[in-house]
Amino acid sequence: MTAGKTPVMDALVDFVLGLELAAVPPAVIEAANRSMTDWLGTAIRGSIEPLADALASVIAATGGEPQATVVGRGRRTSALLASLANGAQCHALDFDDTHLPAVLHGSAAVAPVVLALAEWQHASGADTLTAFIAGFELETRIGRVIGKRLTERGWHVTATVGTFGAAAAAGCMLGLDARQLAHALGIAGTQAAGLTQSFGTMAKPLHPGKAAMNGLLAALLAREGFTGARAMLDAPEGLAGTFLGVTDLGRAAEDFGKRWELLHNSTKYYAACHLTHATIDAGRAIRARMPLAADAIESVRCRVLPLTLKAADQREPKTPLEAKFSVRFCAAMALLRGDAGEAEFTEASIADPTVALVMALVSPVADDSIAITAAHMSVRLTDGRVIEERISAARGTPGNPGTRDDLETKFQRLAGAVLPAPRVAALTAAMRGFAEAKDVAEIAALAAGPA
Repeated sequence: MTAGKTPVMDALVDFVLGLELAAVPPAVIEAANRSMTDWLGTAIRGSIEPLADALASVIAATGGEPQATVVGRGRRTSALLASLANGAQCHALDFDDTHLPAVLHGSAAVAPVVLALAEWQHASGADTLTAFIAGFELETRIGRVIGKRLTERGWHVTATVGTFGAAAAAGCMLGLDARQLAHALGIAGTQAAGLTQSFGTMAKPLHPGKAAMNGLLAALLAREGFTGARAMLDAPEGLAGTFLGVTDLGRAAEDFGKRWELLHNSTKYYAACHLTHATIDAGRAIRARMPLAADAIESVRCRVLPLTLKAADQREPKTPLEAKFSVRFCAAMALLRGDAGEAEFTEASIADPTVALVMALVSPVADDSIAITAAHMSVRLTDGRVIEERISAARGTPGNPGTRDDLETKFQRLAGAVLPAPRVAALTAAMRGFAEAKDVAEIAALAAGPA
């Protein structure tokens, strides 16, 4: 159905097509640059994960015009398949950024599209960054309204709402007019899918790859006159109405130019579900004050946002992917090892009897008074002492954001696992000056692979 008034769709389309980088506040441009940089590091590092091998085999078998690069692997393929691969790779470690108010990995579905199209079209950094901001702002505005409810119902927000961000960014770069972009968003909405049941499997990182690919496909089709439901964001039979019974997305179309969602984005410094990060911070803080042996711990009580137990309560993780969605495992890692980076989520860690012992002592408790960036941990020792830690703003969130140096240290560590050091240094500098780049294809070439 496409008839009827479409105020939300119209407002979002007008925002995307009217966005000019010169009118964007410098802090928002820097936040976009940081998000793109962080995304690229995770995508390069994800290129050596098993899921990337599977995707590469499929791409090799199915072919595709050499339009865009699969980062970290040196292969060029169609923009569609490159978006799929890079979107999945960036999420392979669950180490990419999160917009917590929208419960959405903001860059994961948008950045692969703008990089692929920029390389294909030899676009400038300024045009690429503008499209990224447009897609990110659109998807996170929608996510703010329905993201939490989607998650509670078992839908993966990055997979579903991310598709709209990808389509908006692609439409911006492809020069779609208002009618075409509305159709593109309608085509994107009818493809939106992804279930939280997939968390802990390779299908979870496939979600942002598919969202990127589907959003780009939607924009390419719309450019050729293909039609979609222009009332996808307004009609009761649209995505929000069908999935949730929500019939008013009006809040997604408010305060353009006054509220920038990029300023509410969070960088991940732990390679796990973002809803576990405040708990990790609490455990690390306790360990910093008093390193504990496993046999000195009697119990660990973690008060967390109820949504954490919906998304990240794998009780007995059997694989590193499952461990990323286990607040119990993450708490044990923080208390025993003081970190939860990519090196902690291994088969060896899961098999470690000491880790298993502490994990069995962890009791996560849902608390409606806990904010999405917060957690409280209470560790009772066998000698009767109790150690407590309250975290109000997890590391990497807007209340505790870290510096550009922190971000680049993470980027260099991740990219350095794949690329030689001189290439990582050149890429770090290139990303710092991304907005001034004349041709983003040159940056894509730096990220291509180790050769």
